[in-house]
Amino acid sequence: MIAGVKASPPASNTPFVVAVVLAGGGADDALAARLGASSKALVPLKGRPMGGYVLDAVAGAERVAQTVWVGETTAGMDGAVDVQVGGGSTLAESLAIGLGAAEALAGPDARLLVVTADVPWLRPSSVDRFVVEALGHATADLVYPVVDRAVSEAVFPGHRRTWVRLRHGEVTGGNLVLATPTGLRAALPWMTYAYRHRKQPWRLAWRVGLPTLAALLLGRARDVDLARRASRLIGVPTAVLRSDDPSLAMDVDRPDDLPLTLDLDNDPPVGGLPSGHASRHG
Repeated sequence: MIAGVKASPPASNTPFVVAVVLAGGGADDALAARLGASSKALVPLKGRPMGGYVLDAVAGAERVAQTVWVGETTAGMDGAVDVQVGGGSTLAESLAIGLGAAEALAGPDARLLVVTADVPWLRPSSVDRFVVEALGHATADLVYPVVDRAVSEAVFPGHRRTWVRLRHGEVTGGNLVLATPTGLRAALPWMTYAYRHRKQPWRLAWRVGLPTLAALLLGRARDVDLARRASRLIGVPTAVLRSDDPSLAMDVDRPDDLPLTLDLDNDPPVGGLPSGHASRHG
């Protein structure tokens, strides 16, 4: 469903991207089921669907020209969406659907900002900042942010995340990625494999490779090591971008995350690490 195009896209000399918001999944999601919502993206937070906050962030960002929404919407959200398509049964399926819609909308050369619909603290300024920093890595087909644990917990203490111990400290992955269509298409088989074997971690560890796995277990891996291994696994140049913006990695995933959403009206502070520090291989 085409619901309308933004009236003022960025100037032709300004880098811009197409946002693909992944809002698939149904009422069987634990959070959606707890609150009686038809999907996680439509879980009500302070009287609004959670996905509405994310949509505000991408629709208000200067670097985002158009938005593809993959999943359900409400009538109040449609005006900020250029194309809406139904989601798949898995994240990889939803991504494939969104990729096809984005290419049909903007062509095969567009840069795509993929973001999940469960990061309600995301703001337009955060989107623009990430896009600008990620576009600086022009040779990378995939740019993925990580946030330092100290930065995240300074703003969101106690929020449960998966932390990876690297040489410089513990980090968590963000909920968005900047990519080319080529990069996303290359990543889909790996995502499908990871989902299929998500309960068999030894299979995933084997695919990652023993040297990289050992470095991670010992806390000796660097950003550049992860980027290099990801590039080899996926088959396209990949960058890991160190961000000091905790909103990029702050999702609402469980019922016990809900008390944190009481401060959604406040913008989370950004700062703590030098911005734009990234490692890449390609």
